[in-house]
Amino acid sequence: ESEGFFILASSNELAIEEILPVYYTRQQVEQTFDIGKNYTGLLPVRIQSEECLKGHLLITFIASMIVKRIQLELLNHENKRTKKLNPISLFQKLGYQRCSVFEDKIIIHEADSKANQGYKLFKIKVPEELNLGSR
Repeated sequence: ESEGFFILASSNELAIEEILPVYYTRQQVEQTFDIGKNYTGLLPVRIQSEECLKGHLLITFIASMIVKRIQLELLNHENKRTKKLNPISLFQKLGYQRCSVFEDKIIIHEADSKANQGYKLFKIKVPEELNLGSR
């Protein structure tokens, strides 16, 4: 088994102890843009005004930060059961949560096991039913 290495080349003058932190910060920024581009609808942008563009970028940035935070939480609590859970698969499983709607209440059905893992990890208590009162 051989050991690998990598070389970082830059035109900036940096102290040796600064090189890796700068590299990893750059990597995190790129990953955040990847999340924004691929998972939160950053592109394509079909917006007519600068104000709408700023609003779109703000909402996309907030969504990207939420996805990144969820990703970090999943990584920090990774075990055999949550190993295959990532933000996108978690959102898909949560999207499958079903309920039955009646005139006076909503009954929440049992969630998928991966959705339950997400609820547990983020300390979300899902009620068995919601009373709507009289309409």
